[in-house]
Amino acid sequence: MNKSIKAISAAAAVLAIIICAVLIIRQTHEDVMSKEAVVKKVEASYEGEITNVTQSKDKKTYDMTLENPKGTYFIKADAKSADILSMNRIKAMNPSVMTEKEAEQLALERVPGTVKKQTHQNRVATYTIQKKDGKTYEVKVDMQAKAVVSADQISGKDQPKTPITENEAKTIAERETSGTADDADLEESGGTLIFEVDVDLPDDKEATVKINAYTGKVANIVYED
Repeated sequence: MNKSIKAISAAAAVLAIIICAVLIIRQTHEDVMSKEAVVKKVEASYEGEITNVTQSKDKKTYDMTLENPKGTYFIKADAKSADILSMNRIKAMNPSVMTEKEAEQLALERVPGTVKKQTHQNRVATYTIQKKDGKTYEVKVDMQAKAVVSADQISGKDQPKTPITENEAKTIAERETSGTADDADLEESGGTLIFEVDVDLPDDKEATVKINAYTGKVANIVYED
């Protein structure tokens, strides 16, 4: 009889242990957040997108892969709270390099005008830009840093070939004075090249017309007695 009681007691004890274990496991599983909920919480806290999620065998953590512009990260999160237990970058992204069009736009924002020449060496793009006032600048853009590294005015002797010719300057002077252009000299004035055109007027008088050699605009007209 005693043996039977002992056997029943042992079986009851084992059953109780099993029931407790089941309850503990059930309670543990009930406390665990869903994969979707954890992903939502992590993405709300960190820039980027979760591309892969797996739950650990003991159901206590989630292993996730996060990708953003800075790289790829391996994240281990608590399954109950979604708190980040560890976060390691496993792959760094190379900084994006500007396109030539983007670099040109950046150069024009610094020096508004017309691009006359463009060269590209390594990661630096160099632009020769002529402003409306005829002044010319050399603008260098670091395409990787996405920044203008220099914007220097080019002296008159180093400026590129003028966009108007001597004959065009004479034509402009004749149009402005209704006279006949005699001679045209190209001179530097205030860092800008100027055509000085001598014009014979119908009344046997003369005039000197100063014309911006880059824009073709008349800067000044001096009438002589």
